[in-house]
Amino acid sequence: MNYQEIKQTLEEKKHHLEDKLKDPTLLKEQKEEIQSAIDNYEYIIELTEMNHYKRGTLIEGSTNN
Repeated sequence: MNYQEIKQTLEEKKHHLEDKLKDPTLLKEQKEEIQSAIDNYEYIIELTEMNHYKRGTLIEGSTNN
């Protein structure tokens, strides 16, 4: 899988959960669980983007001081 396929898959799963969250018959605990999963997908998507654009790595030649 390449970056675009991974991101699309994650976005689709997140949107599926967002659709489930609209169900008025869900219990409060279920809504909280689904919202937590949505938040996790958003975080994973962000990490995937960082990895793809190498924003999460140190720049060669830089120091930590």
